[in-house]
Amino acid sequence: MITIPTLNQLYLSELSALEAEFNITIPVFGKNFLRALAAVQAAKLKLQYLAIGITQKNIFVDTAESESMGGTLERFGRVKLNRNPFAAVAGQYTCTVTGIAGAVIAAETTFKSDNSSTAPGKLFVIDVEFTFTGTSGSINLRALEAGDASKLAIGNTLSATAPIANVDATATVTAEAVEPLAAEDLESYRAKALAAYRLEPQGGAATDYRLWSYDAQGVEEVYPYAKSGAANEINLFVEATIADSTDGKGTPSAAILLDVESVVEMDPDTTKPLNERGRRPLGVFEVHYLPVVVKTIDITIASFVGKTFEIEVAIYNAIKAALALKRPFIGGADILADQNDTLDTNNIIAIILNTRPGSVFGAITLKVDGVTVSSYTFDNGEIPYLNTTIFP
Repeated sequence: MITIPTLNQLYLSELSALEAEFNITIPVFGKNFLRALAAVQAAKLKLQYLAIGITQKNIFVDTAESESMGGTLERFGRVKLNRNPFAAVAGQYTCTVTGIAGAVIAAETTFKSDNSSTAPGKLFVIDVEFTFTGTSGSINLRALEAGDASKLAIGNTLSATAPIANVDATATVTAEAVEPLAAEDLESYRAKALAAYRLEPQGGAATDYRLWSYDAQGVEEVYPYAKSGAANEINLFVEATIADSTDGKGTPSAAILLDVESVVEMDPDTTKPLNERGRRPLGVFEVHYLPVVVKTIDITIASFVGKTFEIEVAIYNAIKAALALKRPFIGGADILADQNDTLDTNNIIAIILNTRPGSVFGAITLKVDGVTVSSYTFDNGEIPYLNTTIFP
């Protein structure tokens, strides 16, 4: 690994080389051609070192930059995940409209979500011309802005951006035809590519369920278990990305669960022959696709000396970041040295002291789903969510 020197270090090195070459001492003060030459050479060397540094970063997937920055991250992903990062998906909604029989809503007509909707002020378009056969009908509207920023709820209303002859300007959402999904975060994409390099396909082991599930958009991680009391059945707990979860805590939507089921059953790569795309092992009778179990965490930090609002927020954020790394340990898929599935009061004390060294406080009370515990291990698809940190 090459350490890139600073410009000043290169400059001093060039000066030393010139002095040694000509057996002289270059004056510190006054105009001197050799000092100018050393500065120019140092700048040229700096550019070369920077180029070497970029190359060095991009020969490893864990440090590679995005192709948009001249890097190779997506190239690594294409090799191991067989795909680029998922792009954002535009939501599509079934909406009811009213008008007079024979009235027409032309293709490309736009509607704007009302201020009372979950995504006010967003534009939606109808892709196919619609003709009323009665006084009401259903149309499909597609969001012009991809991702969950344009996500609507059933009952939300939209208004046509221009008058439509013999048609009421209001449309009401009755169903979500296509779930909107956020673009895949590059760091999440990197983590999945790293896992694909580390995990070895084994024809139906825990590692395979993880690798297969990475082909479904909106998935953060999965946790496979042999179902207790059932022969040859799998419980596959699915954790969604925060952006695509239904509650902002990691709970996947029904659509994401269906997508995971689809990619576990069959490889989505349609360039392969059909008889090479099957994935689920013959000996597995059934796979149960389940949402992760979110466990609510409440922490009370008694008698904190010198507490301020800023200190409380900093400690809350530090604990929240630490809990984001607490996940069930899956034997055969996770590295034993990285096991991080247990939360206890000592963990919390360490986080507080790392955040605010020298802090003085009293007893720590840890509650999981309202039950006071001194230690808790997250297992069987459980993940933590920090609800409150209380400083009484």
